[in-house]
Amino acid sequence: MNSQRRPRIAISSGRAGVPVDAGLLPSYYLGEGYPRAVAAAGGIPLILPCVPGQEDELAAVSLDGLDGLLLAGGTDIHPDSYGQLYEPALTHDPDLVRDRFELALARTARQRSLPILGVCRGFQILNVAYGGSLSQHKPHEQARAVHSPDLRIEETDVTLDPSSRLASMLGAVATSVYCLHHQAIDKVGAGLRVVGQATDGTVEAIEDSSGAAVLGVLWHPEQMLDSAASRSLYAAFVAQAGGR
Repeated sequence: MNSQRRPRIAISSGRAGVPVDAGLLPSYYLGEGYPRAVAAAGGIPLILPCVPGQEDELAAVSLDGLDGLLLAGGTDIHPDSYGQLYEPALTHDPDLVRDRFELALARTARQRSLPILGVCRGFQILNVAYGGSLSQHKPHEQARAVHSPDLRIEETDVTLDPSSRLASMLGAVATSVYCLHHQAIDKVGAGLRVVGQATDGTVEAIEDSSGAAVLGVLWHPEQMLDSAASRSLYAAFVAQAGGR
């Protein structure tokens, strides 16, 4: 990594109403764990908003001068984005504006050979960007509840492909991870390979099969920064961005 310049990492964000004294204020949101993890790994986190009507236009220029793209977690991806019928009982709070913006960001980042890390929803966006599809409701069959006063967090065990870049990053072929999802990969996108699976068979990690620095994980390493493996994942991603 260039010691004179910290890698600049773009992080996508979602939209929601934030409670204020006057009611609900339309706002952008991002879990604090993402910028904290990027900064701790030596990067500079830069948060990107999705602006209705300007998704493609802004995605084409938002990554100018930046070194990597982090597709963050959030609400469900709209089934229109991957060619399925929308089932409101299964898909929760979809946002087609965010979908369009993040898919365009992924396309732009790939064209520029920027390192990409997708986390949870971001993992799913990557799969859709490569032409894959999702199961609208597929929670883990085998998971352990984690005590958390504010979030519904589950812990599950993941086995990694020993030949994968992810296993090299983590220095392990098995790990326990925190999950907050209820959707999962159905059809794997062309050009991706599965490199991590939970004990119930759920796809937990994907990589670009060409060797490009594109990685997605269904779990939330930014919620586990007391874990050396989670810190290593973000460190490796930021180092890839800094090595361009």
